[in-house]
Amino acid sequence: MFNSAKYFGYLGSMRFVVLFLLCFYVAIVPVYAQDQLLNIARQYLRTGDYEKAASTFKQLVEYNPEDESIATDYIQSLLGIKDYKQAEKFIRLKIKGKPKNDTYQYELAKLLKLQGDEKKANKMFEEIIQKLGSEEEKVRSCAVRFEIDGMIDYAIASYIKGKSEQKDNTYLFAEELAILYDKKGDSEMATGSLLDLYVSHPEKSEEIKSAFLRMIATPDKLESLRKKIQTRATKEPEALAYPDLLAWLFIQQKDYESAFTQIRALDLRLNEMGRRVLGFARVAFRELQFKAALSAYDYVIEKGQEHPFYLSARSEKLSCLKEQLRYNPHYTPADVAQVEKAYGDFIEAFPAYKVKETIREYAELEARYANRIDSAIALLENVTKANNADRVFKGKCKLEMGDYELIRNNIWESTLLYSQVDKDFKQDMLGEEARFKNAKLSYYTGDFVWAQGQLDVLKASTSELIANDALNLSVLIVENNPPADSNSLPLLMYARADLLKFQHKDEEALKTLDSISTQYPKHPLADNILMERADIAYRKQDYSEAAMHLQAIVTSYAEDILADDALYHLAYINEQFFSNKDEAKRLYEQLITKYPGSSFVNEARKRFRILRGDKPDVETPSVSF
Repeated sequence: MFNSAKYFGYLGSMRFVVLFLLCFYVAIVPVYAQDQLLNIARQYLRTGDYEKAASTFKQLVEYNPEDESIATDYIQSLLGIKDYKQAEKFIRLKIKGKPKNDTYQYELAKLLKLQGDEKKANKMFEEIIQKLGSEEEKVRSCAVRFEIDGMIDYAIASYIKGKSEQKDNTYLFAEELAILYDKKGDSEMATGSLLDLYVSHPEKSEEIKSAFLRMIATPDKLESLRKKIQTRATKEPEALAYPDLLAWLFIQQKDYESAFTQIRALDLRLNEMGRRVLGFARVAFRELQFKAALSAYDYVIEKGQEHPFYLSARSEKLSCLKEQLRYNPHYTPADVAQVEKAYGDFIEAFPAYKVKETIREYAELEARYANRIDSAIALLENVTKANNADRVFKGKCKLEMGDYELIRNNIWESTLLYSQVDKDFKQDMLGEEARFKNAKLSYYTGDFVWAQGQLDVLKASTSELIANDALNLSVLIVENNPPADSNSLPLLMYARADLLKFQHKDEEALKTLDSISTQYPKHPLADNILMERADIAYRKQDYSEAAMHLQAIVTSYAEDILADDALYHLAYINEQFFSNKDEAKRLYEQLITKYPGSSFVNEARKRFRILRGDKPDVETPSVSF
């Protein structure tokens, strides 16, 4: 039966819902439309279409008379079309409504400045600053407004006024002031503010050091900063930041002895048990400052075996001693014997290191410096037989055993060891390294066809280093191994010289290279011969001769495959050994722009940025050819 009351009640409810939705829609549509209009207006303002911006903002101001951001954007639009009369009228109307609002006072002062009334404008700006008070956000907002409008001095004055309103104000706004002083070109005040920041925010130390590097581009500025820090350190002996920063500064000056003095004092003062000193030792070692590194390692070691960093310092000191030999072309048998004893004593005292990296280093010392190939192989063979040795470490030791067999010309033993690693690590990078070593062994012995086949596969290696090495060797063979009816003797001689160099028979290698240059003066191997000579000179620390050969490649063979390689190493030598930072920076930049596809580009870019004063994102690598 039809229920009329229920039906009409339902209709009434529906009318209410529809009416509610209509009211909601009417209310929401203008808000949505205004948002759309505001986005359009601000787009006009960003693109400099001030006529349309002013017209659109005028509508929005009428809809939103209390919205300060819309009002200021409207003022900017009017200033953009130079309608100063309408802008002043609008601003004064706003000031009348809100006489204590500094925003409109600021806009009026800016307008007066645009109209040429500098005196009155400056007076108003100064009044705004004087009324700032102690509220940090208000101070910051005012200063940022001045900065955006290019009034750096007033931005600085805002922060200084804000500081004066606070009791504990020494380090307040230090970062902001440092940036502003730097923009202004006042490096003296900028460094002062950065020092304040360094003390108050030690967590920002790396960013601050990066900023300092940009400001102390010359030795005079660096020395001036050092004196300023030392003065502050004397006045504020409780501030730990100053000796820490001094140590960093001494490192920039390559004065590692003074840096160590600062770091050691901090270590004692903070009872760090050698932690900071060990970090310094690693930096000094990385930068080839062996004397400072060894002093720092000794400091940690002398604290005794019960201290937590003792073993790390002891084992790393051995690495440092071995590397010191590598960079000393005049080391004596007595020098080698001293390092041998240090390794032997350590291994005997801590037998667990018989299956760790230290034993591999010991073997390298025996093979390459003491000429005890048998001893080196025996040490590594013990690792390969040990049950408690890591599988990958065993593989690495086998590869090195292969290298040492090759040094004593045991070709068959060498290839057997490489092949075993290849088989055991078929799908791993270690296996790829073993295959590359086998391919190079074939190249050394003149089996260029088999070597080429292996290299073609390795060019697709997941390891960038192996892929690049494989590509370079492949190109060398392809370009210099002519058809069967042509002369392959120059490449055979070159491969022989390459093997002699690997075996550390440098004089024999150089004689072989001389023979190629004499018998085949215009052979395509000329740039490769120069690179081999540069490598040998570099190993002997004759950096001038190395640079001479590298420059010859850069000048005469700029379009050949070794040009980018030579350019990178020439830049590195200028940076690290000639202390010619400007020339190094120029060469790195040349590499980046001229050889954008080079495998050295990323590293060159990092080195270039460091020299320019940017924040370093990697450790300085030790470079070899």
